[in-house]
Amino acid sequence: MSRTLAATFLAVLLTGGAVIAIAAEPPKAIPALDPAGLDSALAAGTWLFVEFGGEHCIPCKAMQPILQDLQASFGAKGTVRNFWIQKHPETARRFKIMVMPTQVVFNPKGEEVLRHQGIWQAEDLKAALRKVGAL
Repeated sequence: MSRTLAATFLAVLLTGGAVIAIAAEPPKAIPALDPAGLDSALAAGTWLFVEFGGEHCIPCKAMQPILQDLQASFGAKGTVRNFWIQKHPETARRFKIMVMPTQVVFNPKGEEVLRHQGIWQAEDLKAALRKVGAL
């Protein structure tokens, strides 16, 4: 089984059986921020969804198709980014990240409005974002 097919199968299992659209070309990877990029993104005046995780973290990898779908849903209203905590442990401490993955949503003022640890099911994630006005 190819890596892409295996990752898609795992993502479908982890999203409660939700079918994720499979394109001929894989969607673009969610970029990762460094500490300066994170500070810039927080000051940008738009919604920011950050997954604090690791490049080799299996649950973090399983979240990537969900994050790609979320970026498409956000459109110009917000941005979805990864932040690799092993590369920047001081920033992980600053944001009190204890578990990988931890998703944090910041409003356009740069204030934290949502936090979740572990895999966030796609529909639950979107419902939470609608509740705070991000979607």
